[in-house]
Amino acid sequence: MNSNNDFWLIDSNFVGVMRFFKDKEHYDKSIAYMFIEEGIIMGVHGENPPLMKTRKKIDIEDARLLWQKLLNEGWQKTSKKW
Repeated sequence: MNSNNDFWLIDSNFVGVMRFFKDKEHYDKSIAYMFIEEGIIMGVHGENPPLMKTRKKIDIEDARLLWQKLLNEGWQKTSKKW
């Protein structure tokens, strides 16, 4: 994981990516939530930034459950490469 509170997963086919992060500009300490962006790898070898398709805001506990579910399904932790 990298130091700026962005957490990335990549699917087992190395096509899909998900980014989990907290919104630093509108962070409300009384509400624990994360944003999740989903996208696809661009370029033959993933040399281009991913094309992010969706963004959603969910409760941090739901984000943790989703993270674990994805790992159990074969997604892998990755660092931001773009």
